[in-house]
Amino acid sequence: MRRMCLAIGISMMLGLPALMAGTKATSKPADQRWAAQNLKGTIQMVDPTAHLLIVRDPSGVPFDIKVTPSTRIEAGTTREQLSQLTPQESVSIHYVPQSNGDIGRTIQVGK
Repeated sequence: MRRMCLAIGISMMLGLPALMAGTKATSKPADQRWAAQNLKGTIQMVDPTAHLLIVRDPSGVPFDIKVTPSTRIEAGTTREQLSQLTPQESVSIHYVPQSNGDIGRTIQVGK
């Protein structure tokens, strides 16, 4: 009986810290998130209903850029909407990589 109580006590002491470690929040601090990136390329597809812009960089790699209400789209000095963009236009994009996709911050058309 004594051995059994001792074995249970030891296993609880060893298992409890491991169990509690699994319940901690796992959010990354700001300095470990991905840094903002710049992209130059050509628009391949515009999908205003999905708020999506697909851009191909000069090496041929496609990027799916999510366009949010805070994304600033400019053509020269005028503001534009996502629906006004057309395939084959050159763009310069400043975006933030996220675990759920790349979020566009600014889109400059014609650069």
